[in-house]
Amino acid sequence: MADTFQNEVPRARINLKLSLHTGGAQKKVELPLKLLTVGDFSNGRENRPLSEREKININKNNFNSVLSEFSPEVNLTVQNTLAGDGTEENLKLRFSDIKDFEPEQVARQIPQLRAMLAMRNLLRDLKSNLL
Repeated sequence: MADTFQNEVPRARINLKLSLHTGGAQKKVELPLKLLTVGDFSNGRENRPLSEREKININKNNFNSVLSEFSPEVNLTVQNTLAGDGTEENLKLRFSDIKDFEPEQVARQIPQLRAMLAMRNLLRDLKSNLL
């Protein structure tokens, strides 16, 4: 009864095991995965060195609130392949929720792609009304 379903670990999970050798005895200890990401995510707004900044604990329950608090954005210059004339477009993508990283949500932030999405939705609605 020692190996119950509660001790089974899904294959997708990362398992860290440490083998301790103390006084001839060997013991295996499973460690939790803890990840520390250090970087300047203030986009130049913070002047203090990284060592003096507040550490933020992020987990699955507070990810969206932390993301909305920081509201990261990406400024890009990309070639406008839709126009086909070799021009470039300046894009500003903002993220305040984990769902903002989904392809359709990213496309909604780009004016040309937003128009194409609207056309796709109109065609989908038309098709569903005809069937």
